[in-house]
Amino acid sequence: MCKKKVPAEKTVLMLLSNEYRPDPRVEKEALTLSGEGYRVKVICWDRNCSRVMNESPNRIEVERIRTLSVEDVRSFIFNFPFFMVKMILRALRTNCDIVHSHDLDTLFQGVIVSKLKGIPLVYDAHEHYASMVFEDVPRFLSNFLNSFEKSLVDKADVIIAANEKIAEILRDSSRVEPVIVMNCIDLRDFPNDIGQRSREREKIVVFYGGSLEPLRYLIEVATLAISSQAFILRIAGSGRLADHLEKISQGFSNVEFLGYLPRKQLLDELKNADIALCLLDPKNKNNKIGTPNRLFEAMALGVPVIASEGTLTGEIVKKYSCGLVIEWSEQNFLRAINTLRDPAVRKKLGANGRIAAEKEYNWESMKFRLIHAYSSVKKSMFDDY
Repeated sequence: MCKKKVPAEKTVLMLLSNEYRPDPRVEKEALTLSGEGYRVKVICWDRNCSRVMNESPNRIEVERIRTLSVEDVRSFIFNFPFFMVKMILRALRTNCDIVHSHDLDTLFQGVIVSKLKGIPLVYDAHEHYASMVFEDVPRFLSNFLNSFEKSLVDKADVIIAANEKIAEILRDSSRVEPVIVMNCIDLRDFPNDIGQRSREREKIVVFYGGSLEPLRYLIEVATLAISSQAFILRIAGSGRLADHLEKISQGFSNVEFLGYLPRKQLLDELKNADIALCLLDPKNKNNKIGTPNRLFEAMALGVPVIASEGTLTGEIVKKYSCGLVIEWSEQNFLRAINTLRDPAVRKKLGANGRIAAEKEYNWESMKFRLIHAYSSVKKSMFDDY
């Protein structure tokens, strides 16, 4: 009697345009797939030429490619074509069964690899790229990127979107229904201990951790912290505003610049804060449809959020009553701070966030969507056996 042939382990090749230090969303997806029996390899871009070239953290194989160092937008534009070519060549030399492109800046490479190797393509849209760069590039380039994405999306066998708003944008151009996998936190790592956070300061502590970029009201909130003396602002992250924010913090005890923090330390900072800052300027389309990592992390950790009116983040905060939503002005922000001075209010809003995280916004729920999407691709591949 002949035994049924067992399919061999399938290799997923993830393409990423940052250095993977690690990228939280990519890491969660990679570890989930690894746990399902896939071999996962990540090819990424070491933009600052400062990371280890090859490593295998938690069974995830990471290979970094280098160009000249990227210091600003101009050097990014100069180096990007070299990065694309290097990534394609490296990927073509890699034995893999599925190619998984993270964001538009690796989608073209994924399409080429998929076509030349004859393997399925997964497109994972963390952002709507054209909207994200709208403020930084000429209008024609943003429009081109939007059209470019639409022309490539229908080449993907699986489309993953970071939220429903991004899925709506991609749906019209795709031949498959986008799968929504939000970047939620794994609650198993964070038990429900709301009310047990440390309290070492008299003033209320507002924490921001993430990209230090314009259109997030970071300079405005830091300046207000100094002028009002109403709260302490602690800022962690990296980006174009890092130097400016660090200078603002010098000489003022209630603005503390922490720089880039490893993920565990960043989450510890968030857990011990009174308020999580998730303000985004809604005039930018990407801000309107974006859902920052800190939102879901704050919800999971029971930390109330201050979010912006007119954004998807604000809609979620309103829906689950897990914070306050404001139109930006110094007066509105200080009014929110005053409301959140009450420990009972903070505890109630934080508890609402935790309940929402346990019911819906958690990685346990999201990972099954990812696994199901991959299982459809895997099944079609195994039909050959």
